[in-house]
Amino acid sequence: MAVYLLGNATTSQMFGFVINVTRKTIIFDGGTVGDSQQLENFIMEHCNGKVDAWFFTHPHHDHIGAFCELCRKDIRFNIKNIYHCFPSVESLQKYGKRNECEALLWRDIKFFFENKFIGRVHRIKQGEYFRFKNVAIKVLRVFNENITTNYLNNSSAVYRVEVSGNSFLILGDLGIEGGEELMRICPLVDLQTDYTQMAHHGQNGVSKQFYEYIKPKRCIWPTPVWLWNNDIGNGFDSGPFQTVRTREWMQNLGVVENWIEKDGIQKII
Repeated sequence: MAVYLLGNATTSQMFGFVINVTRKTIIFDGGTVGDSQQLENFIMEHCNGKVDAWFFTHPHHDHIGAFCELCRKDIRFNIKNIYHCFPSVESLQKYGKRNECEALLWRDIKFFFENKFIGRVHRIKQGEYFRFKNVAIKVLRVFNENITTNYLNNSSAVYRVEVSGNSFLILGDLGIEGGEELMRICPLVDLQTDYTQMAHHGQNGVSKQFYEYIKPKRCIWPTPVWLWNNDIGNGFDSGPFQTVRTREWMQNLGVVENWIEKDGIQKII
């Protein structure tokens, strides 16, 4: 059994999460275009050259770019099933902040879904439950078309993952509004896990109140070094990002362990 956080192959933020247990491989997101070779090599070396289930949170380039790049060439490994709940290309064009770039990428993904993976793409629903040997995945939240603020981040699907007695909360890039919805629709017991993936790379994601509500124990940060330190060239915490504040929140909440993208590929359990 092994659960991995992937490190960034470029300087960009990204999220890639891989579960490999009893000859089953489950992936969440995967990273940017620049992370695609790292991801392919990892799957070939550690996952028997196959993916049983690929789950996505939302169609931002730093979450689906690696998958899209792999689809542009002949993939060396087999993907059995894909799970997502993305908004339409049309609504992304209407509400998305970077609508043209992201809409083009999502259009490519949609083409691959419909042509390369016929019969293997599943649109998930809230409350759905999936089991793969010793891995159980519950869909806690899916895209809500009525939340148009911070549109694409708030389209993130949220998953509770249980792996041989260890639980994980996958938040994607969920924003404040999505976090508030999650607190309304989910029992607290579903949101409290052994490991929490920090929303939106650990800054400007869900609110402080959300984290206070779920009380994280161990944190998984999809965060490169410059974002971890909020340093874009002028020193520690000199940039416009809120990562250091979120780090302070977690320290005050008594978080005992942090797993951070900046430290490379890491085996969590």
